[in-house]
Amino acid sequence: MSLDPIQTLFLVPVAVLGVAAFTSAFGYFSGEGVRTVSRFQFRLALTIASMAGVVLSRGKLQFLLAWEAMGLASAALVAFEAHERHVRNATWTYLLACHAGASALMVAGVLMESESTMLAAFFAAVVGFGLKIGFPPFHVWLPEAHPAAPSPASAVMSGAMIPLGFYGLLRFIPFTAWSATDVPPSCGWTLLALGAVGALGGIMFAMAQSNLKRLLAFSSVENMGVISMALGLALVSGGKDAYAFGDVRSLALTGALLHILNHAFLKGALFIGAGAVLRGAKTLDQDKMGGLMRRMPLTGSLFTINALGLAGLPPLNGFLGELLIYVGAFYALKSGDGAIALAGFTVIAALSLTGALAALAYCKAIGAVFLGEPRSEDAANAAEPPRSMFAAQLGLTVLSVAMVPFCIIAAHRATQGDADGVIITAAAAGTATVALTLALLFARRFIAPRGSSKPVLPTWDCGYAEPTARMAYTATAFTQPAADFFRNLLRPRRHVIAFKGNPSAPTDAAIAVETDDVALTGLWRPFFTAVARVFQRAHLLQGGSLHLYILIILVSVVALLVAAFVK
Repeated sequence: MSLDPIQTLFLVPVAVLGVAAFTSAFGYFSGEGVRTVSRFQFRLALTIASMAGVVLSRGKLQFLLAWEAMGLASAALVAFEAHERHVRNATWTYLLACHAGASALMVAGVLMESESTMLAAFFAAVVGFGLKIGFPPFHVWLPEAHPAAPSPASAVMSGAMIPLGFYGLLRFIPFTAWSATDVPPSCGWTLLALGAVGALGGIMFAMAQSNLKRLLAFSSVENMGVISMALGLALVSGGKDAYAFGDVRSLALTGALLHILNHAFLKGALFIGAGAVLRGAKTLDQDKMGGLMRRMPLTGSLFTINALGLAGLPPLNGFLGELLIYVGAFYALKSGDGAIALAGFTVIAALSLTGALAALAYCKAIGAVFLGEPRSEDAANAAEPPRSMFAAQLGLTVLSVAMVPFCIIAAHRATQGDADGVIITAAAAGTATVALTLALLFARRFIAPRGSSKPVLPTWDCGYAEPTARMAYTATAFTQPAADFFRNLLRPRRHVIAFKGNPSAPTDAAIAVETDDVALTGLWRPFFTAVARVFQRAHLLQGGSLHLYILIILVSVVALLVAAFVK
């Protein structure tokens, strides 16, 4: 069976991250026995096989069966450490999202049978695939499932599984339709709006998290939002003159597909790195880490490289993927068409603010986890994990750098795009940027190395004779000014522990800030609470009264007879 370019593009992350997760599992579960590793890898193999089945399926029924199998198999990964209560709760939330998404896709499949209901089918598909992608407000399972799942599983789920929702949308709206004038504008604007809200909201909540894996989970919501914005821009421009706006559509589509690959390799490496940090420091709380770069230099270096790449900074591929989206948006801005210009302006504004907040969030993670002094005994005693985890991170990092020129052209060909000159220029610029960066690093390391003598001077102690790690910025404190600026959206909860002893020795005072997911606490939790109350009242019908059951049967029979006679 021959694969088309889109299938190949989505199968590559599945295969690559599958190998990386299998490799890193040996190190992540080292010391827990061969049986534990085998049990995890069996569940991982089922998940990867079902993901490949989603991409390779040909018909609707096969697709839905593979989709459901993927949800069940990945839920088994989330529940791998089910002896902990928060893991069971996260698995339950994830299963609800999986089955709700499958139900919406069934509705979409039925609606697709009629031309008059295609628009309704599109919105049903957005709900169904959006539950997997993490469109707001359907993203609530992501920050719950990723901290609960083992890190190799999180790498596969975040890097390869959630983008399969976009594969479903791209199959639902084939590329021939992206340039068709009969596509309703509401389809493109829906994806654009969901992407803008997801990108901004995801990175805002990521910035405020102290748990490292929750930060990465919200970052996945942000990156899926970036991809959705690009696809929305392409669909909005596709509803216009294909000749006049072909460059906008081609650049946006190419940037979206390239960012799918970027996110796969970069985020996969970051989740595996988070697993290495968990093994080394025995915690994911960034406020209790610090100083790990000295103790885990290999993990710290790779985590820093991939974090900066995912923040959209050069020379890694994350920069070039977003650059293509920016260029497409600027083409839209100068197109002369009011609707397309508005779409381009929305993408530029949202992507700019998202990039700035992403840089802040990842600087927080890098600084709080790897720099400074240890804030806990476990962090002070941290050590590098087994080599298999480092090998998996290194492989993904090398792929992220090496694929710069080739994947831009491959993604462009997959879109059947038009902007050849711009794409080739971007690929050449990416190659030149990577080459220049490597040359500068080589010169810095071998031609102009630092001197061997390093002066040792005392640190300014701010008036205290014995400075400690408590005097340094914590992860929460680093981003708290920005979080306070968005406090009306984030709604943080602040707990203050006041002084109890001598104010000159402030060791017994603290401020704790928690930022919960607003969609969970403000929408879904009240909704399911209300539904539970309704069913609790309906449970009274199961009181065991034979007379009540006979009455219900009699009323039902009478109602059916009346309906039959009326008909």
